[in-house]
Amino acid sequence: MKRKVSMLPMLFLSMSLFFPLCLTGCFTTDKHHNKEHIDTMKKDMGLMHKDIDRALGLDEPSPLVEKE
Repeated sequence: MKRKVSMLPMLFLSMSLFFPLCLTGCFTTDKHHNKEHIDTMKKDMGLMHKDIDRALGLDEPSPLVEKE
């Protein structure tokens, strides 16, 4: 009995390997250029995290926590 092989896992694997390259906006063979894009993306994610913390009120210490 032959087993039918699904292409879905192979498609998912190939997309998951290719997706990080697309996050930087453009992909070249220049390592320095790609590193600048990745550093910018990390900075933007950090700033977004701070904005979300500020909006949720998590950036200030909780008054419920005892100070040492």
